[in-house]
Amino acid sequence: MREHQWENLSLSVDANGVALLTMDVKGRADNAFTPGFLADLAAAVAHVKDSSEICGLVITSGKVTGFCSGGAPEDLLAVHEAGLSAAQIMGVLTPAQQAIRALERCGKPVAAAIQGAALGGGYELALACHHRVLADSPRAVVGLPEVTFGVLPGGGGTQRLPRLIGIPAALPLLLSGRQVPPAEALQLGLVDQVVSAKEVIPAARRWVLANPDAVQPWDVKGFKVPGGAGAMAPHANSSFGVGVARVRRDTQDREPAPLAILACVYEGTQLPFDQALALEARHFSLLLAGPVARNRLRTLHVNGPRLTRQWAAATRYPADRCAGRLVRAHADEARALAADGVSPALMRNAALQAGFVPPADLNDLDHPASPNQPDVAVVTWRWLSASALEAARCLDEGVIDDPAQADVVAVRELGYPAWTGGPISFIDTQGVQAFVAQCDRLAAESASGDRFCVPPWLRERATQAPHRLYPHPALSQDNGHEDTRE
Repeated sequence: MREHQWENLSLSVDANGVALLTMDVKGRADNAFTPGFLADLAAAVAHVKDSSEICGLVITSGKVTGFCSGGAPEDLLAVHEAGLSAAQIMGVLTPAQQAIRALERCGKPVAAAIQGAALGGGYELALACHHRVLADSPRAVVGLPEVTFGVLPGGGGTQRLPRLIGIPAALPLLLSGRQVPPAEALQLGLVDQVVSAKEVIPAARRWVLANPDAVQPWDVKGFKVPGGAGAMAPHANSSFGVGVARVRRDTQDREPAPLAILACVYEGTQLPFDQALALEARHFSLLLAGPVARNRLRTLHVNGPRLTRQWAAATRYPADRCAGRLVRAHADEARALAADGVSPALMRNAALQAGFVPPADLNDLDHPASPNQPDVAVVTWRWLSASALEAARCLDEGVIDDPAQADVVAVRELGYPAWTGGPISFIDTQGVQAFVAQCDRLAAESASGDRFCVPPWLRERATQAPHRLYPHPALSQDNGHEDTRE
């Protein structure tokens, strides 16, 4: 058996000429799409393509954590926090798309031997293989969870999946990001075989030997998307007309990723495949450069797990006092809105537009509605800023020592809208200077305006660092008083 080695990959060739490419990204618990891994993948694919001794390829993982995770949340967050423009992010994404595209066009059959989770870019890598064999194990799930990061699949997932299983079956998976277990993955056509864990690699090898002329269906001349694509497809109204309306209703236009997914699938499936990949890359880059992706990644996928581990190790819950204060601030704002004469219906609509579940007792607050109702945007802003100001006070008073504590507990346990990233991230997204100015206007206009009094340190921060509140994108324990970086 002949072997070749790269830093993050190893390749062995058996007596039949089937190569086994084993992924093992150095320094990472899982196989993430690091620049080194992508460079090694491109080199390995070129070697397979050019080697006369190799008749086909099986890709598998050398890690017990799973097959491949692709773009890790902390890596995506780092790209955003580096301040790259959408065009620059496209430059970072291009090597991944090119390496994956080269794999499926190497001229030899390629099978994925998936013994653990294949999620995000990892499943996009599997989609670029001509055949997918999945272990019959609870840990062996597949899916494209990028929408939960505030982005969309950037390695071809919005284009390969609809071309593989059809648009009506693909869209619910792309829009939910859910992880699919083996039996359902086989039923939906996400994988081609489900076998016992010990049979995954042998089954993939057998398929490679039996299919020397394998090619992706979308690379065959005359290919049509199963079930049709474009405005004349039978499912077009339900997939895109009703689909867009449903997404806008559910997200109140606060979450750009689901609408971008719909646009990417609708437009991309009518384009030649490589043009469709370029379209996907543009949508991905615009999303990752935006604040919602930053907020979701930072709070839900980086700081959330970090703090959960810390709180578990401490066998207590350090953010309890902060949580209680945020709950009271939200309830107090309902009473203050009622005292200002805002109608219960307007309060309810504004809460929904913000992304909150409206309080159930709005009709019981017993204040007459004013004949002059404020704009719904003003009420929406008040719902969001009441908890945000209270979280800032908790930082100022030392109740918490990390902005992420307020954000994580507010989003995960109190129902603060995920698109904001939490109350402190909401301030960060508005810009500290703009947030303080709006609070000052509300303090002057509201009958109970003292609630919008800004803590002195936050007002000082608005002068020193008007655009940023978080002292560090992911890991800082600073309380926000010292760091004045823009």
